[in-house]
Amino acid sequence: MKILITAGGTGGHILPAMAVAREIKTRNIGEVLFVVSSKKQDRDIIFARGIDFIALPITSLKSKSIFSVLNFLTRLFVGTIESVFALLRFRPDAVIGFGGYVSGPIVLAASFLGIRTIIHEQNAYPGKANKILARFVTKIAISFPDAKNYFKGFESKIVFSGNPLREGLERDERRRPADCFSALVIGGSQGAHKLNTIVPEAAGLMQDSRRNMLNIIHIAGKNEKEDVEKYYRKIGIKNRVFSFTEHMAGLYNECDFVISRAGAMTVSELLALGIPAILVPYPYAGGHQKLNAAVLEKIGLGILLEERDLTACVMRDAILKLMDRNVLNAMSLKAKGVDKPDGRKIIIKELCR
Repeated sequence: MKILITAGGTGGHILPAMAVAREIKTRNIGEVLFVVSSKKQDRDIIFARGIDFIALPITSLKSKSIFSVLNFLTRLFVGTIESVFALLRFRPDAVIGFGGYVSGPIVLAASFLGIRTIIHEQNAYPGKANKILARFVTKIAISFPDAKNYFKGFESKIVFSGNPLREGLERDERRRPADCFSALVIGGSQGAHKLNTIVPEAAGLMQDSRRNMLNIIHIAGKNEKEDVEKYYRKIGIKNRVFSFTEHMAGLYNECDFVISRAGAMTVSELLALGIPAILVPYPYAGGHQKLNAAVLEKIGLGILLEERDLTACVMRDAILKLMDRNVLNAMSLKAKGVDKPDGRKIIIKELCR
């Protein structure tokens, strides 16, 4: 069996696609070809994992200037032609798109060629490309149940798959010290300036007795790693700061709670592991991060703080609320009764039908 997987633009699209690709290879189900954008970040992620891939010259529309529009349309046209040739050369039995601007042309071309097609929506609110593709594809895999509300008229195509998660995620249930709390701060692969500034400031506002009980593990991005480290040293708080890490499974096991943006993969991992969280949705992502965060808030596993209302005092109070073992245990219990499908297995089952 031949399966073509396409994703690109951000790690949030590529990581679940990689999880499915690894599962296909591990189970020796068939041959996989990955299609990504020509962005260096996309190519580096795939190349490092030894998966066959091709890169299309498609790009996003960065502005409404005439030069940007012409560049976008030219690359879209060339990318669409290359998509058709890639399909004719590889002759896949199934194609799955995980979002990003590179997915649209090749999934659409595959559907017109009569190839079984699936789109996977990672967020609680679908992206524009997936809303358009819903009309043409064979199946629509969603990660959060509420996403079905945005695919009106296509309910018969919908499969609740959840997000395909990275391997090795498993929560260590060992008892953590009652007098010490570890917070994991995640700003995404590029860091998040707001979290890099507001969390250290919030910790600095705590009384010494509470601050001494807090240990912060912070993924700050390469540009602000040193500044974040300096601030923590200045206020005398225990810390470990990373620019980036590929060892998230281990860090999840070390922490008592997480402070993060509300990307789909992060929210899905927190739900799967039952880790309480303070979520600050990125306000310029079309609103989907707020809906992702609302999923955990509704369950009782997350505290949603909107960036426009966020101050160091507000963040301090939220952190202090979670520095209570009874509160953390009660929040974690809320996640145990929530349906958490195995995204990799469900998607592969649909691909192989």
